Amino acid sequence: MWPMIASLQPLVQALAPAFTGPSFDTHCRLLLGWVLCLGQHRLCRVADTARPQQLRDHARRHGLDTTYNFFERSAWDPLALAYRVAVLIFTTLKLGGPITLLVDDTLTHKRGKQVWGLGWFRDAVASTRKRTATASGHNWVVVAVAVCLPFTHAPILALPLLVRLHRGGKAQPSCPHLARAMLAEVLAWFPGRRFTLVGDGAYASKALLADLDERVAFVGRLRGDAALFDRHVPPAPKGKRGPKAKKGARLPSPKQAAAKADRKRSPTGDWLWHEVTVAAYGRTRTLQVLAYQALWPRVLGLRPVQVVVVRDPEGKLEDGYLFTTDLRASAAWVITQFAWRWAIEVLFRASKQVLDIEAPQHYSRGAVEKVAPWVWSLQSVIMVWYVSAGRELPEADELRGVMGEWDSEWSLRHMVAVLRRATLNAAIEPKSGEPSELLKLIEALKNCVNLAA
Repeated sequence: MWPMIASLQPLVQALAPAFTGPSFDTHCRLLLGWVLCLGQHRLCRVADTARPQQLRDHARRHGLDTTYNFFERSAWDPLALAYRVAVLIFTTLKLGGPITLLVDDTLTHKRGKQVWGLGWFRDAVASTRKRTATASGHNWVVVAVAVCLPFTHAPILALPLLVRLHRGGKAQPSCPHLARAMLAEVLAWFPGRRFTLVGDGAYASKALLADLDERVAFVGRLRGDAALFDRHVPPAPKGKRGPKAKKGARLPSPKQAAAKADRKRSPTGDWLWHEVTVAAYGRTRTLQVLAYQALWPRVLGLRPVQVVVVRDPEGKLEDGYLFTTDLRASAAWVITQFAWRWAIEVLFRASKQVLDIEAPQHYSRGAVEKVAPWVWSLQSVIMVWYVSAGRELPEADELRGVMGEWDSEWSLRHMVAVLRRATLNAAIEPKSGEPSELLKLIEALKNCVNLAA
């Protein structure tokens, strides 16, 4: 029923090799149904929105087999789809130089005794510093591509790329292990590219960073009391027995280094604060930094890292302790790259509030492992479409004209609204078509309104 607009067609067609012919037809229909669905995005409602010519006959028990089988039994693989999405992002947006990847995990709330893969995990939204809240659901580890569009003055956009389900239990792979596996997939797909991986303190782990590929520079947060050592090993005394030392003397931890710089009265020497100006968290800030190189044996073995202690002179931000495996990087670059991590938090919020990724009800392992990755791939396609073509459409100009003070044209909500309006305009053209066709369109619109009620 709903037409695929001309600017979206080539992007969706680029994903066709990941599906069989019938599965790709279902994929296209569900994509438009998901965008145009105005109510809760349960699979039955999305399927009804995708075919609004007539309302579903509830007397038929198996009327939605095609939709449910697309996730439960269809032969397409989420990894193959992720590869096609990655190629689409890199080629359409013409990303050059080192690519910044963001990694984090999020909880999608689910309940039910028969739902596969459920567990109790920390709920980051409900937790506070003094209280850790847990909730039932699926814990997903997501690797996203960070895209900076300076020509549009847009914020950093995070486009979902790879997804893995983290299951509870000691025998299951941890979040850093899953992140390492996904990073290995990306490196195998693009052997000639270099990457910067940005993660929070949970991913500053030996499981992820041990023997890290030389094509990857990691930027993350480290503990304030991390045990750091000098990378320069002093010469051993003549005649001393035993194994040779592999690391130098103990260095101040990041927290101790900050205190040492505070006590420093001389403007020369080591352990001094320096000012840098960076763009972070939506504004340009002047921060104080203290950088030094060290070994962090517990996590990175004998690979040296650059430690960056960050302080906000205005006192609005707490002291931050960052590090990178790129020893040539400037402190300003490390701070800016780590600030990009906020984009993946925006991604998670948009996928839950706009695409309603928590709404589908599914129980089997096949459906659980496919629904969420498929929705996140849909999110990437919509964002690539808007950046490359959608923002030039008349519908985008119309919506920009009615945006409020706190609205942004680079939000996923705005992008979906533009795509929805463009699709409706392409489907409903009063000046063309036979009266009978117009009557069918009116009936379809009535059904859509009834579904949203």
